[in-house]
Amino acid sequence: MPQEKNQRLSLCVALALVLMGGSYLTSRASLSGSSQIPPSPRSTKSGARIILDHADLLSYDAALQPGVQRLKGGVVLRHGNATMTCDSAYLNEDDQVFEAFGDVHMVQGDTVHMYARYLYYDGVSKLARLRHNVHLANKTTDLYTDSLDYDRIADIAYYFEGGSITDAQNTLTSDYGQFIPATNDAEFRYNVKLVNDKTTMTTEHLFYNTHTRISSYEGKTLIKSDSGQIVSDRGIYDVGRDVGILLQRSEVTSGAKMLVGDSIYYDGMSKFGEAFGRMRLSDTIQKAVLYGDYGYFDDKRNYAFATSRAHAEEYSQKDTLYVSADTLELVSRPIPDRRYLDSLRAKSVSESKSKPDTMMRYLRGYRNVRVFRRDAQAVADSLNYTSIDSTLSLYGRPIMWSEERQLSGDTTHFYFRRKKLDYVDVLGKALAVEHIDSVDFYNQMSGDSLRAYLQDSTVRELLVQGNVESIYYMQEEDSKEYNGLNRMKSSTMHVLLDSGKVKKSFWRGPVEGKAYPLEMASAPEVNRLPLFLWAADRRPMRKEDITTVGDSLPPSEQKPLPLSDLKRFSGAKAALAAYEPFDRKDREDSIRTDSLLTRYHALRPEEYRQTYQCILRPTSDTGAGTIPQSYLDYSWVYRPFSSKEDQDSSSISSSTGIPARKN
Repeated sequence: MPQEKNQRLSLCVALALVLMGGSYLTSRASLSGSSQIPPSPRSTKSGARIILDHADLLSYDAALQPGVQRLKGGVVLRHGNATMTCDSAYLNEDDQVFEAFGDVHMVQGDTVHMYARYLYYDGVSKLARLRHNVHLANKTTDLYTDSLDYDRIADIAYYFEGGSITDAQNTLTSDYGQFIPATNDAEFRYNVKLVNDKTTMTTEHLFYNTHTRISSYEGKTLIKSDSGQIVSDRGIYDVGRDVGILLQRSEVTSGAKMLVGDSIYYDGMSKFGEAFGRMRLSDTIQKAVLYGDYGYFDDKRNYAFATSRAHAEEYSQKDTLYVSADTLELVSRPIPDRRYLDSLRAKSVSESKSKPDTMMRYLRGYRNVRVFRRDAQAVADSLNYTSIDSTLSLYGRPIMWSEERQLSGDTTHFYFRRKKLDYVDVLGKALAVEHIDSVDFYNQMSGDSLRAYLQDSTVRELLVQGNVESIYYMQEEDSKEYNGLNRMKSSTMHVLLDSGKVKKSFWRGPVEGKAYPLEMASAPEVNRLPLFLWAADRRPMRKEDITTVGDSLPPSEQKPLPLSDLKRFSGAKAALAAYEPFDRKDREDSIRTDSLLTRYHALRPEEYRQTYQCILRPTSDTGAGTIPQSYLDYSWVYRPFSSKEDQDSSSISSSTGIPARKN
């Protein structure tokens, strides 16, 4: 009897333990909530099986869950090279699946660690489904989400309800993401955002390697970094080096510059970019925009370059200047003159303006130059515009037009004052031609040099010097009909105009001339100077003649050239060539300064005073009448006329004659 009582007691204790274990496991299973994935009945599969290494308690109730073992406390399961540990689990050995609860930890090949509060694992498909506070980690990367599936066969982990991946420098978040731990490759979709100390990137679809930090993106993408900003729809971007290959009409902003192109290579650390196809480079400081099929900018050097159907718009003056050429450059250098810099700063303070522009800026054009402004147009072989003195220079037999007048010569310089064209110098074989009404009559002047003064876009004065020849058509004072022409030669000619009409004309030096009746002036030997040229067919009449270089369509609609045709251009080489003269001058100045300092330190004070007395202030022992020798030569200074009296002392006809000087 005592033995039977002991057996019944043992059976009751065992039954109580089984019931308690079942109740505990049921409560643990409730942690999975709606995310718990119930096993589906399947036949037993062959192959590697799930192995139970340890559990503090194992129970089984066929009536409650057929084929399911209930595990509790320190559970350790193995499947191949994967190990799973948890607080409790349901194991179905027939279907080779199990559910894990509590502090779930799954290790794949000693390299990938996954943590969660719930895990459903299928040993046949080798698919692990982790839920609640999921954390995946390998040597370089951490992934955080609330729902993660891990495919052991493909070695891919992916989330679909939002998550983030972090490495040593970056954090990426998205609605959907997948990660391959073996290769560190990741893919993200929908509301993708990458953040680090220097860069913020947002896009819709991103491929990223957490080891190389190289990304490939698709969809509307914005990249902000310390070096600038990128807007692009497709491309490759190296997050670590801040280097991008940008496709599908991207744009890069760096400081005051914005580069747009069909494809762009951009280096943020070196601050330079290269654009291929329908390039547009704008600079808000230089107030200029460059266009072309190929473009380049170097922000550290303040240099920009455009070629192949290149043109520029310079809007620092009142009227926009449009320029086209085979090649265009924007070059900037610091102003070296300290006195000029001090005056700029003082003016900025007095006028309560922002910081003054302390850079010398150049716009250069090479070959087939065309220029358009409302008050002047020109063609030339090459061009140079300097902002510090507002000078536009044209070279290679340039031709300039203003209203019905044309100026041509070997070289032409345009001088702007207060954002308006002030005067023009034509040097070498200078020729001024005025077309008279609709008839085939041309007033003409030629000489070695010519200066034209303008006011309100109208020529007010003309000064021609050296071997001057002129042809001027005469009019009846009453009927204003032309009755002949006057042909003159002299050393200097000065013409005053009013509303475009000749008011006075003066000749100086030996003068010879002849007047012809109109009926005797039809031969070219009479009515044309040897240098005569009228090139109205070459004149740009509107800005579209500049902006549609080589194409009737605007830049945004022009078809880009093939990339193979654009590879021959190198903006980097062009930048080196453009800055070489400046660098050479800097080196020469440095050598000269070092030489002067060396020589100065080697001299005694009295030797220094004796050597440099011409530039020193006088001392008390210097005689009052002593005049230091001057080493300055002023012979080159250009004096167009001796005094204003010479202009106003004439009482002769407005068309012919030599003015008499007053005593």
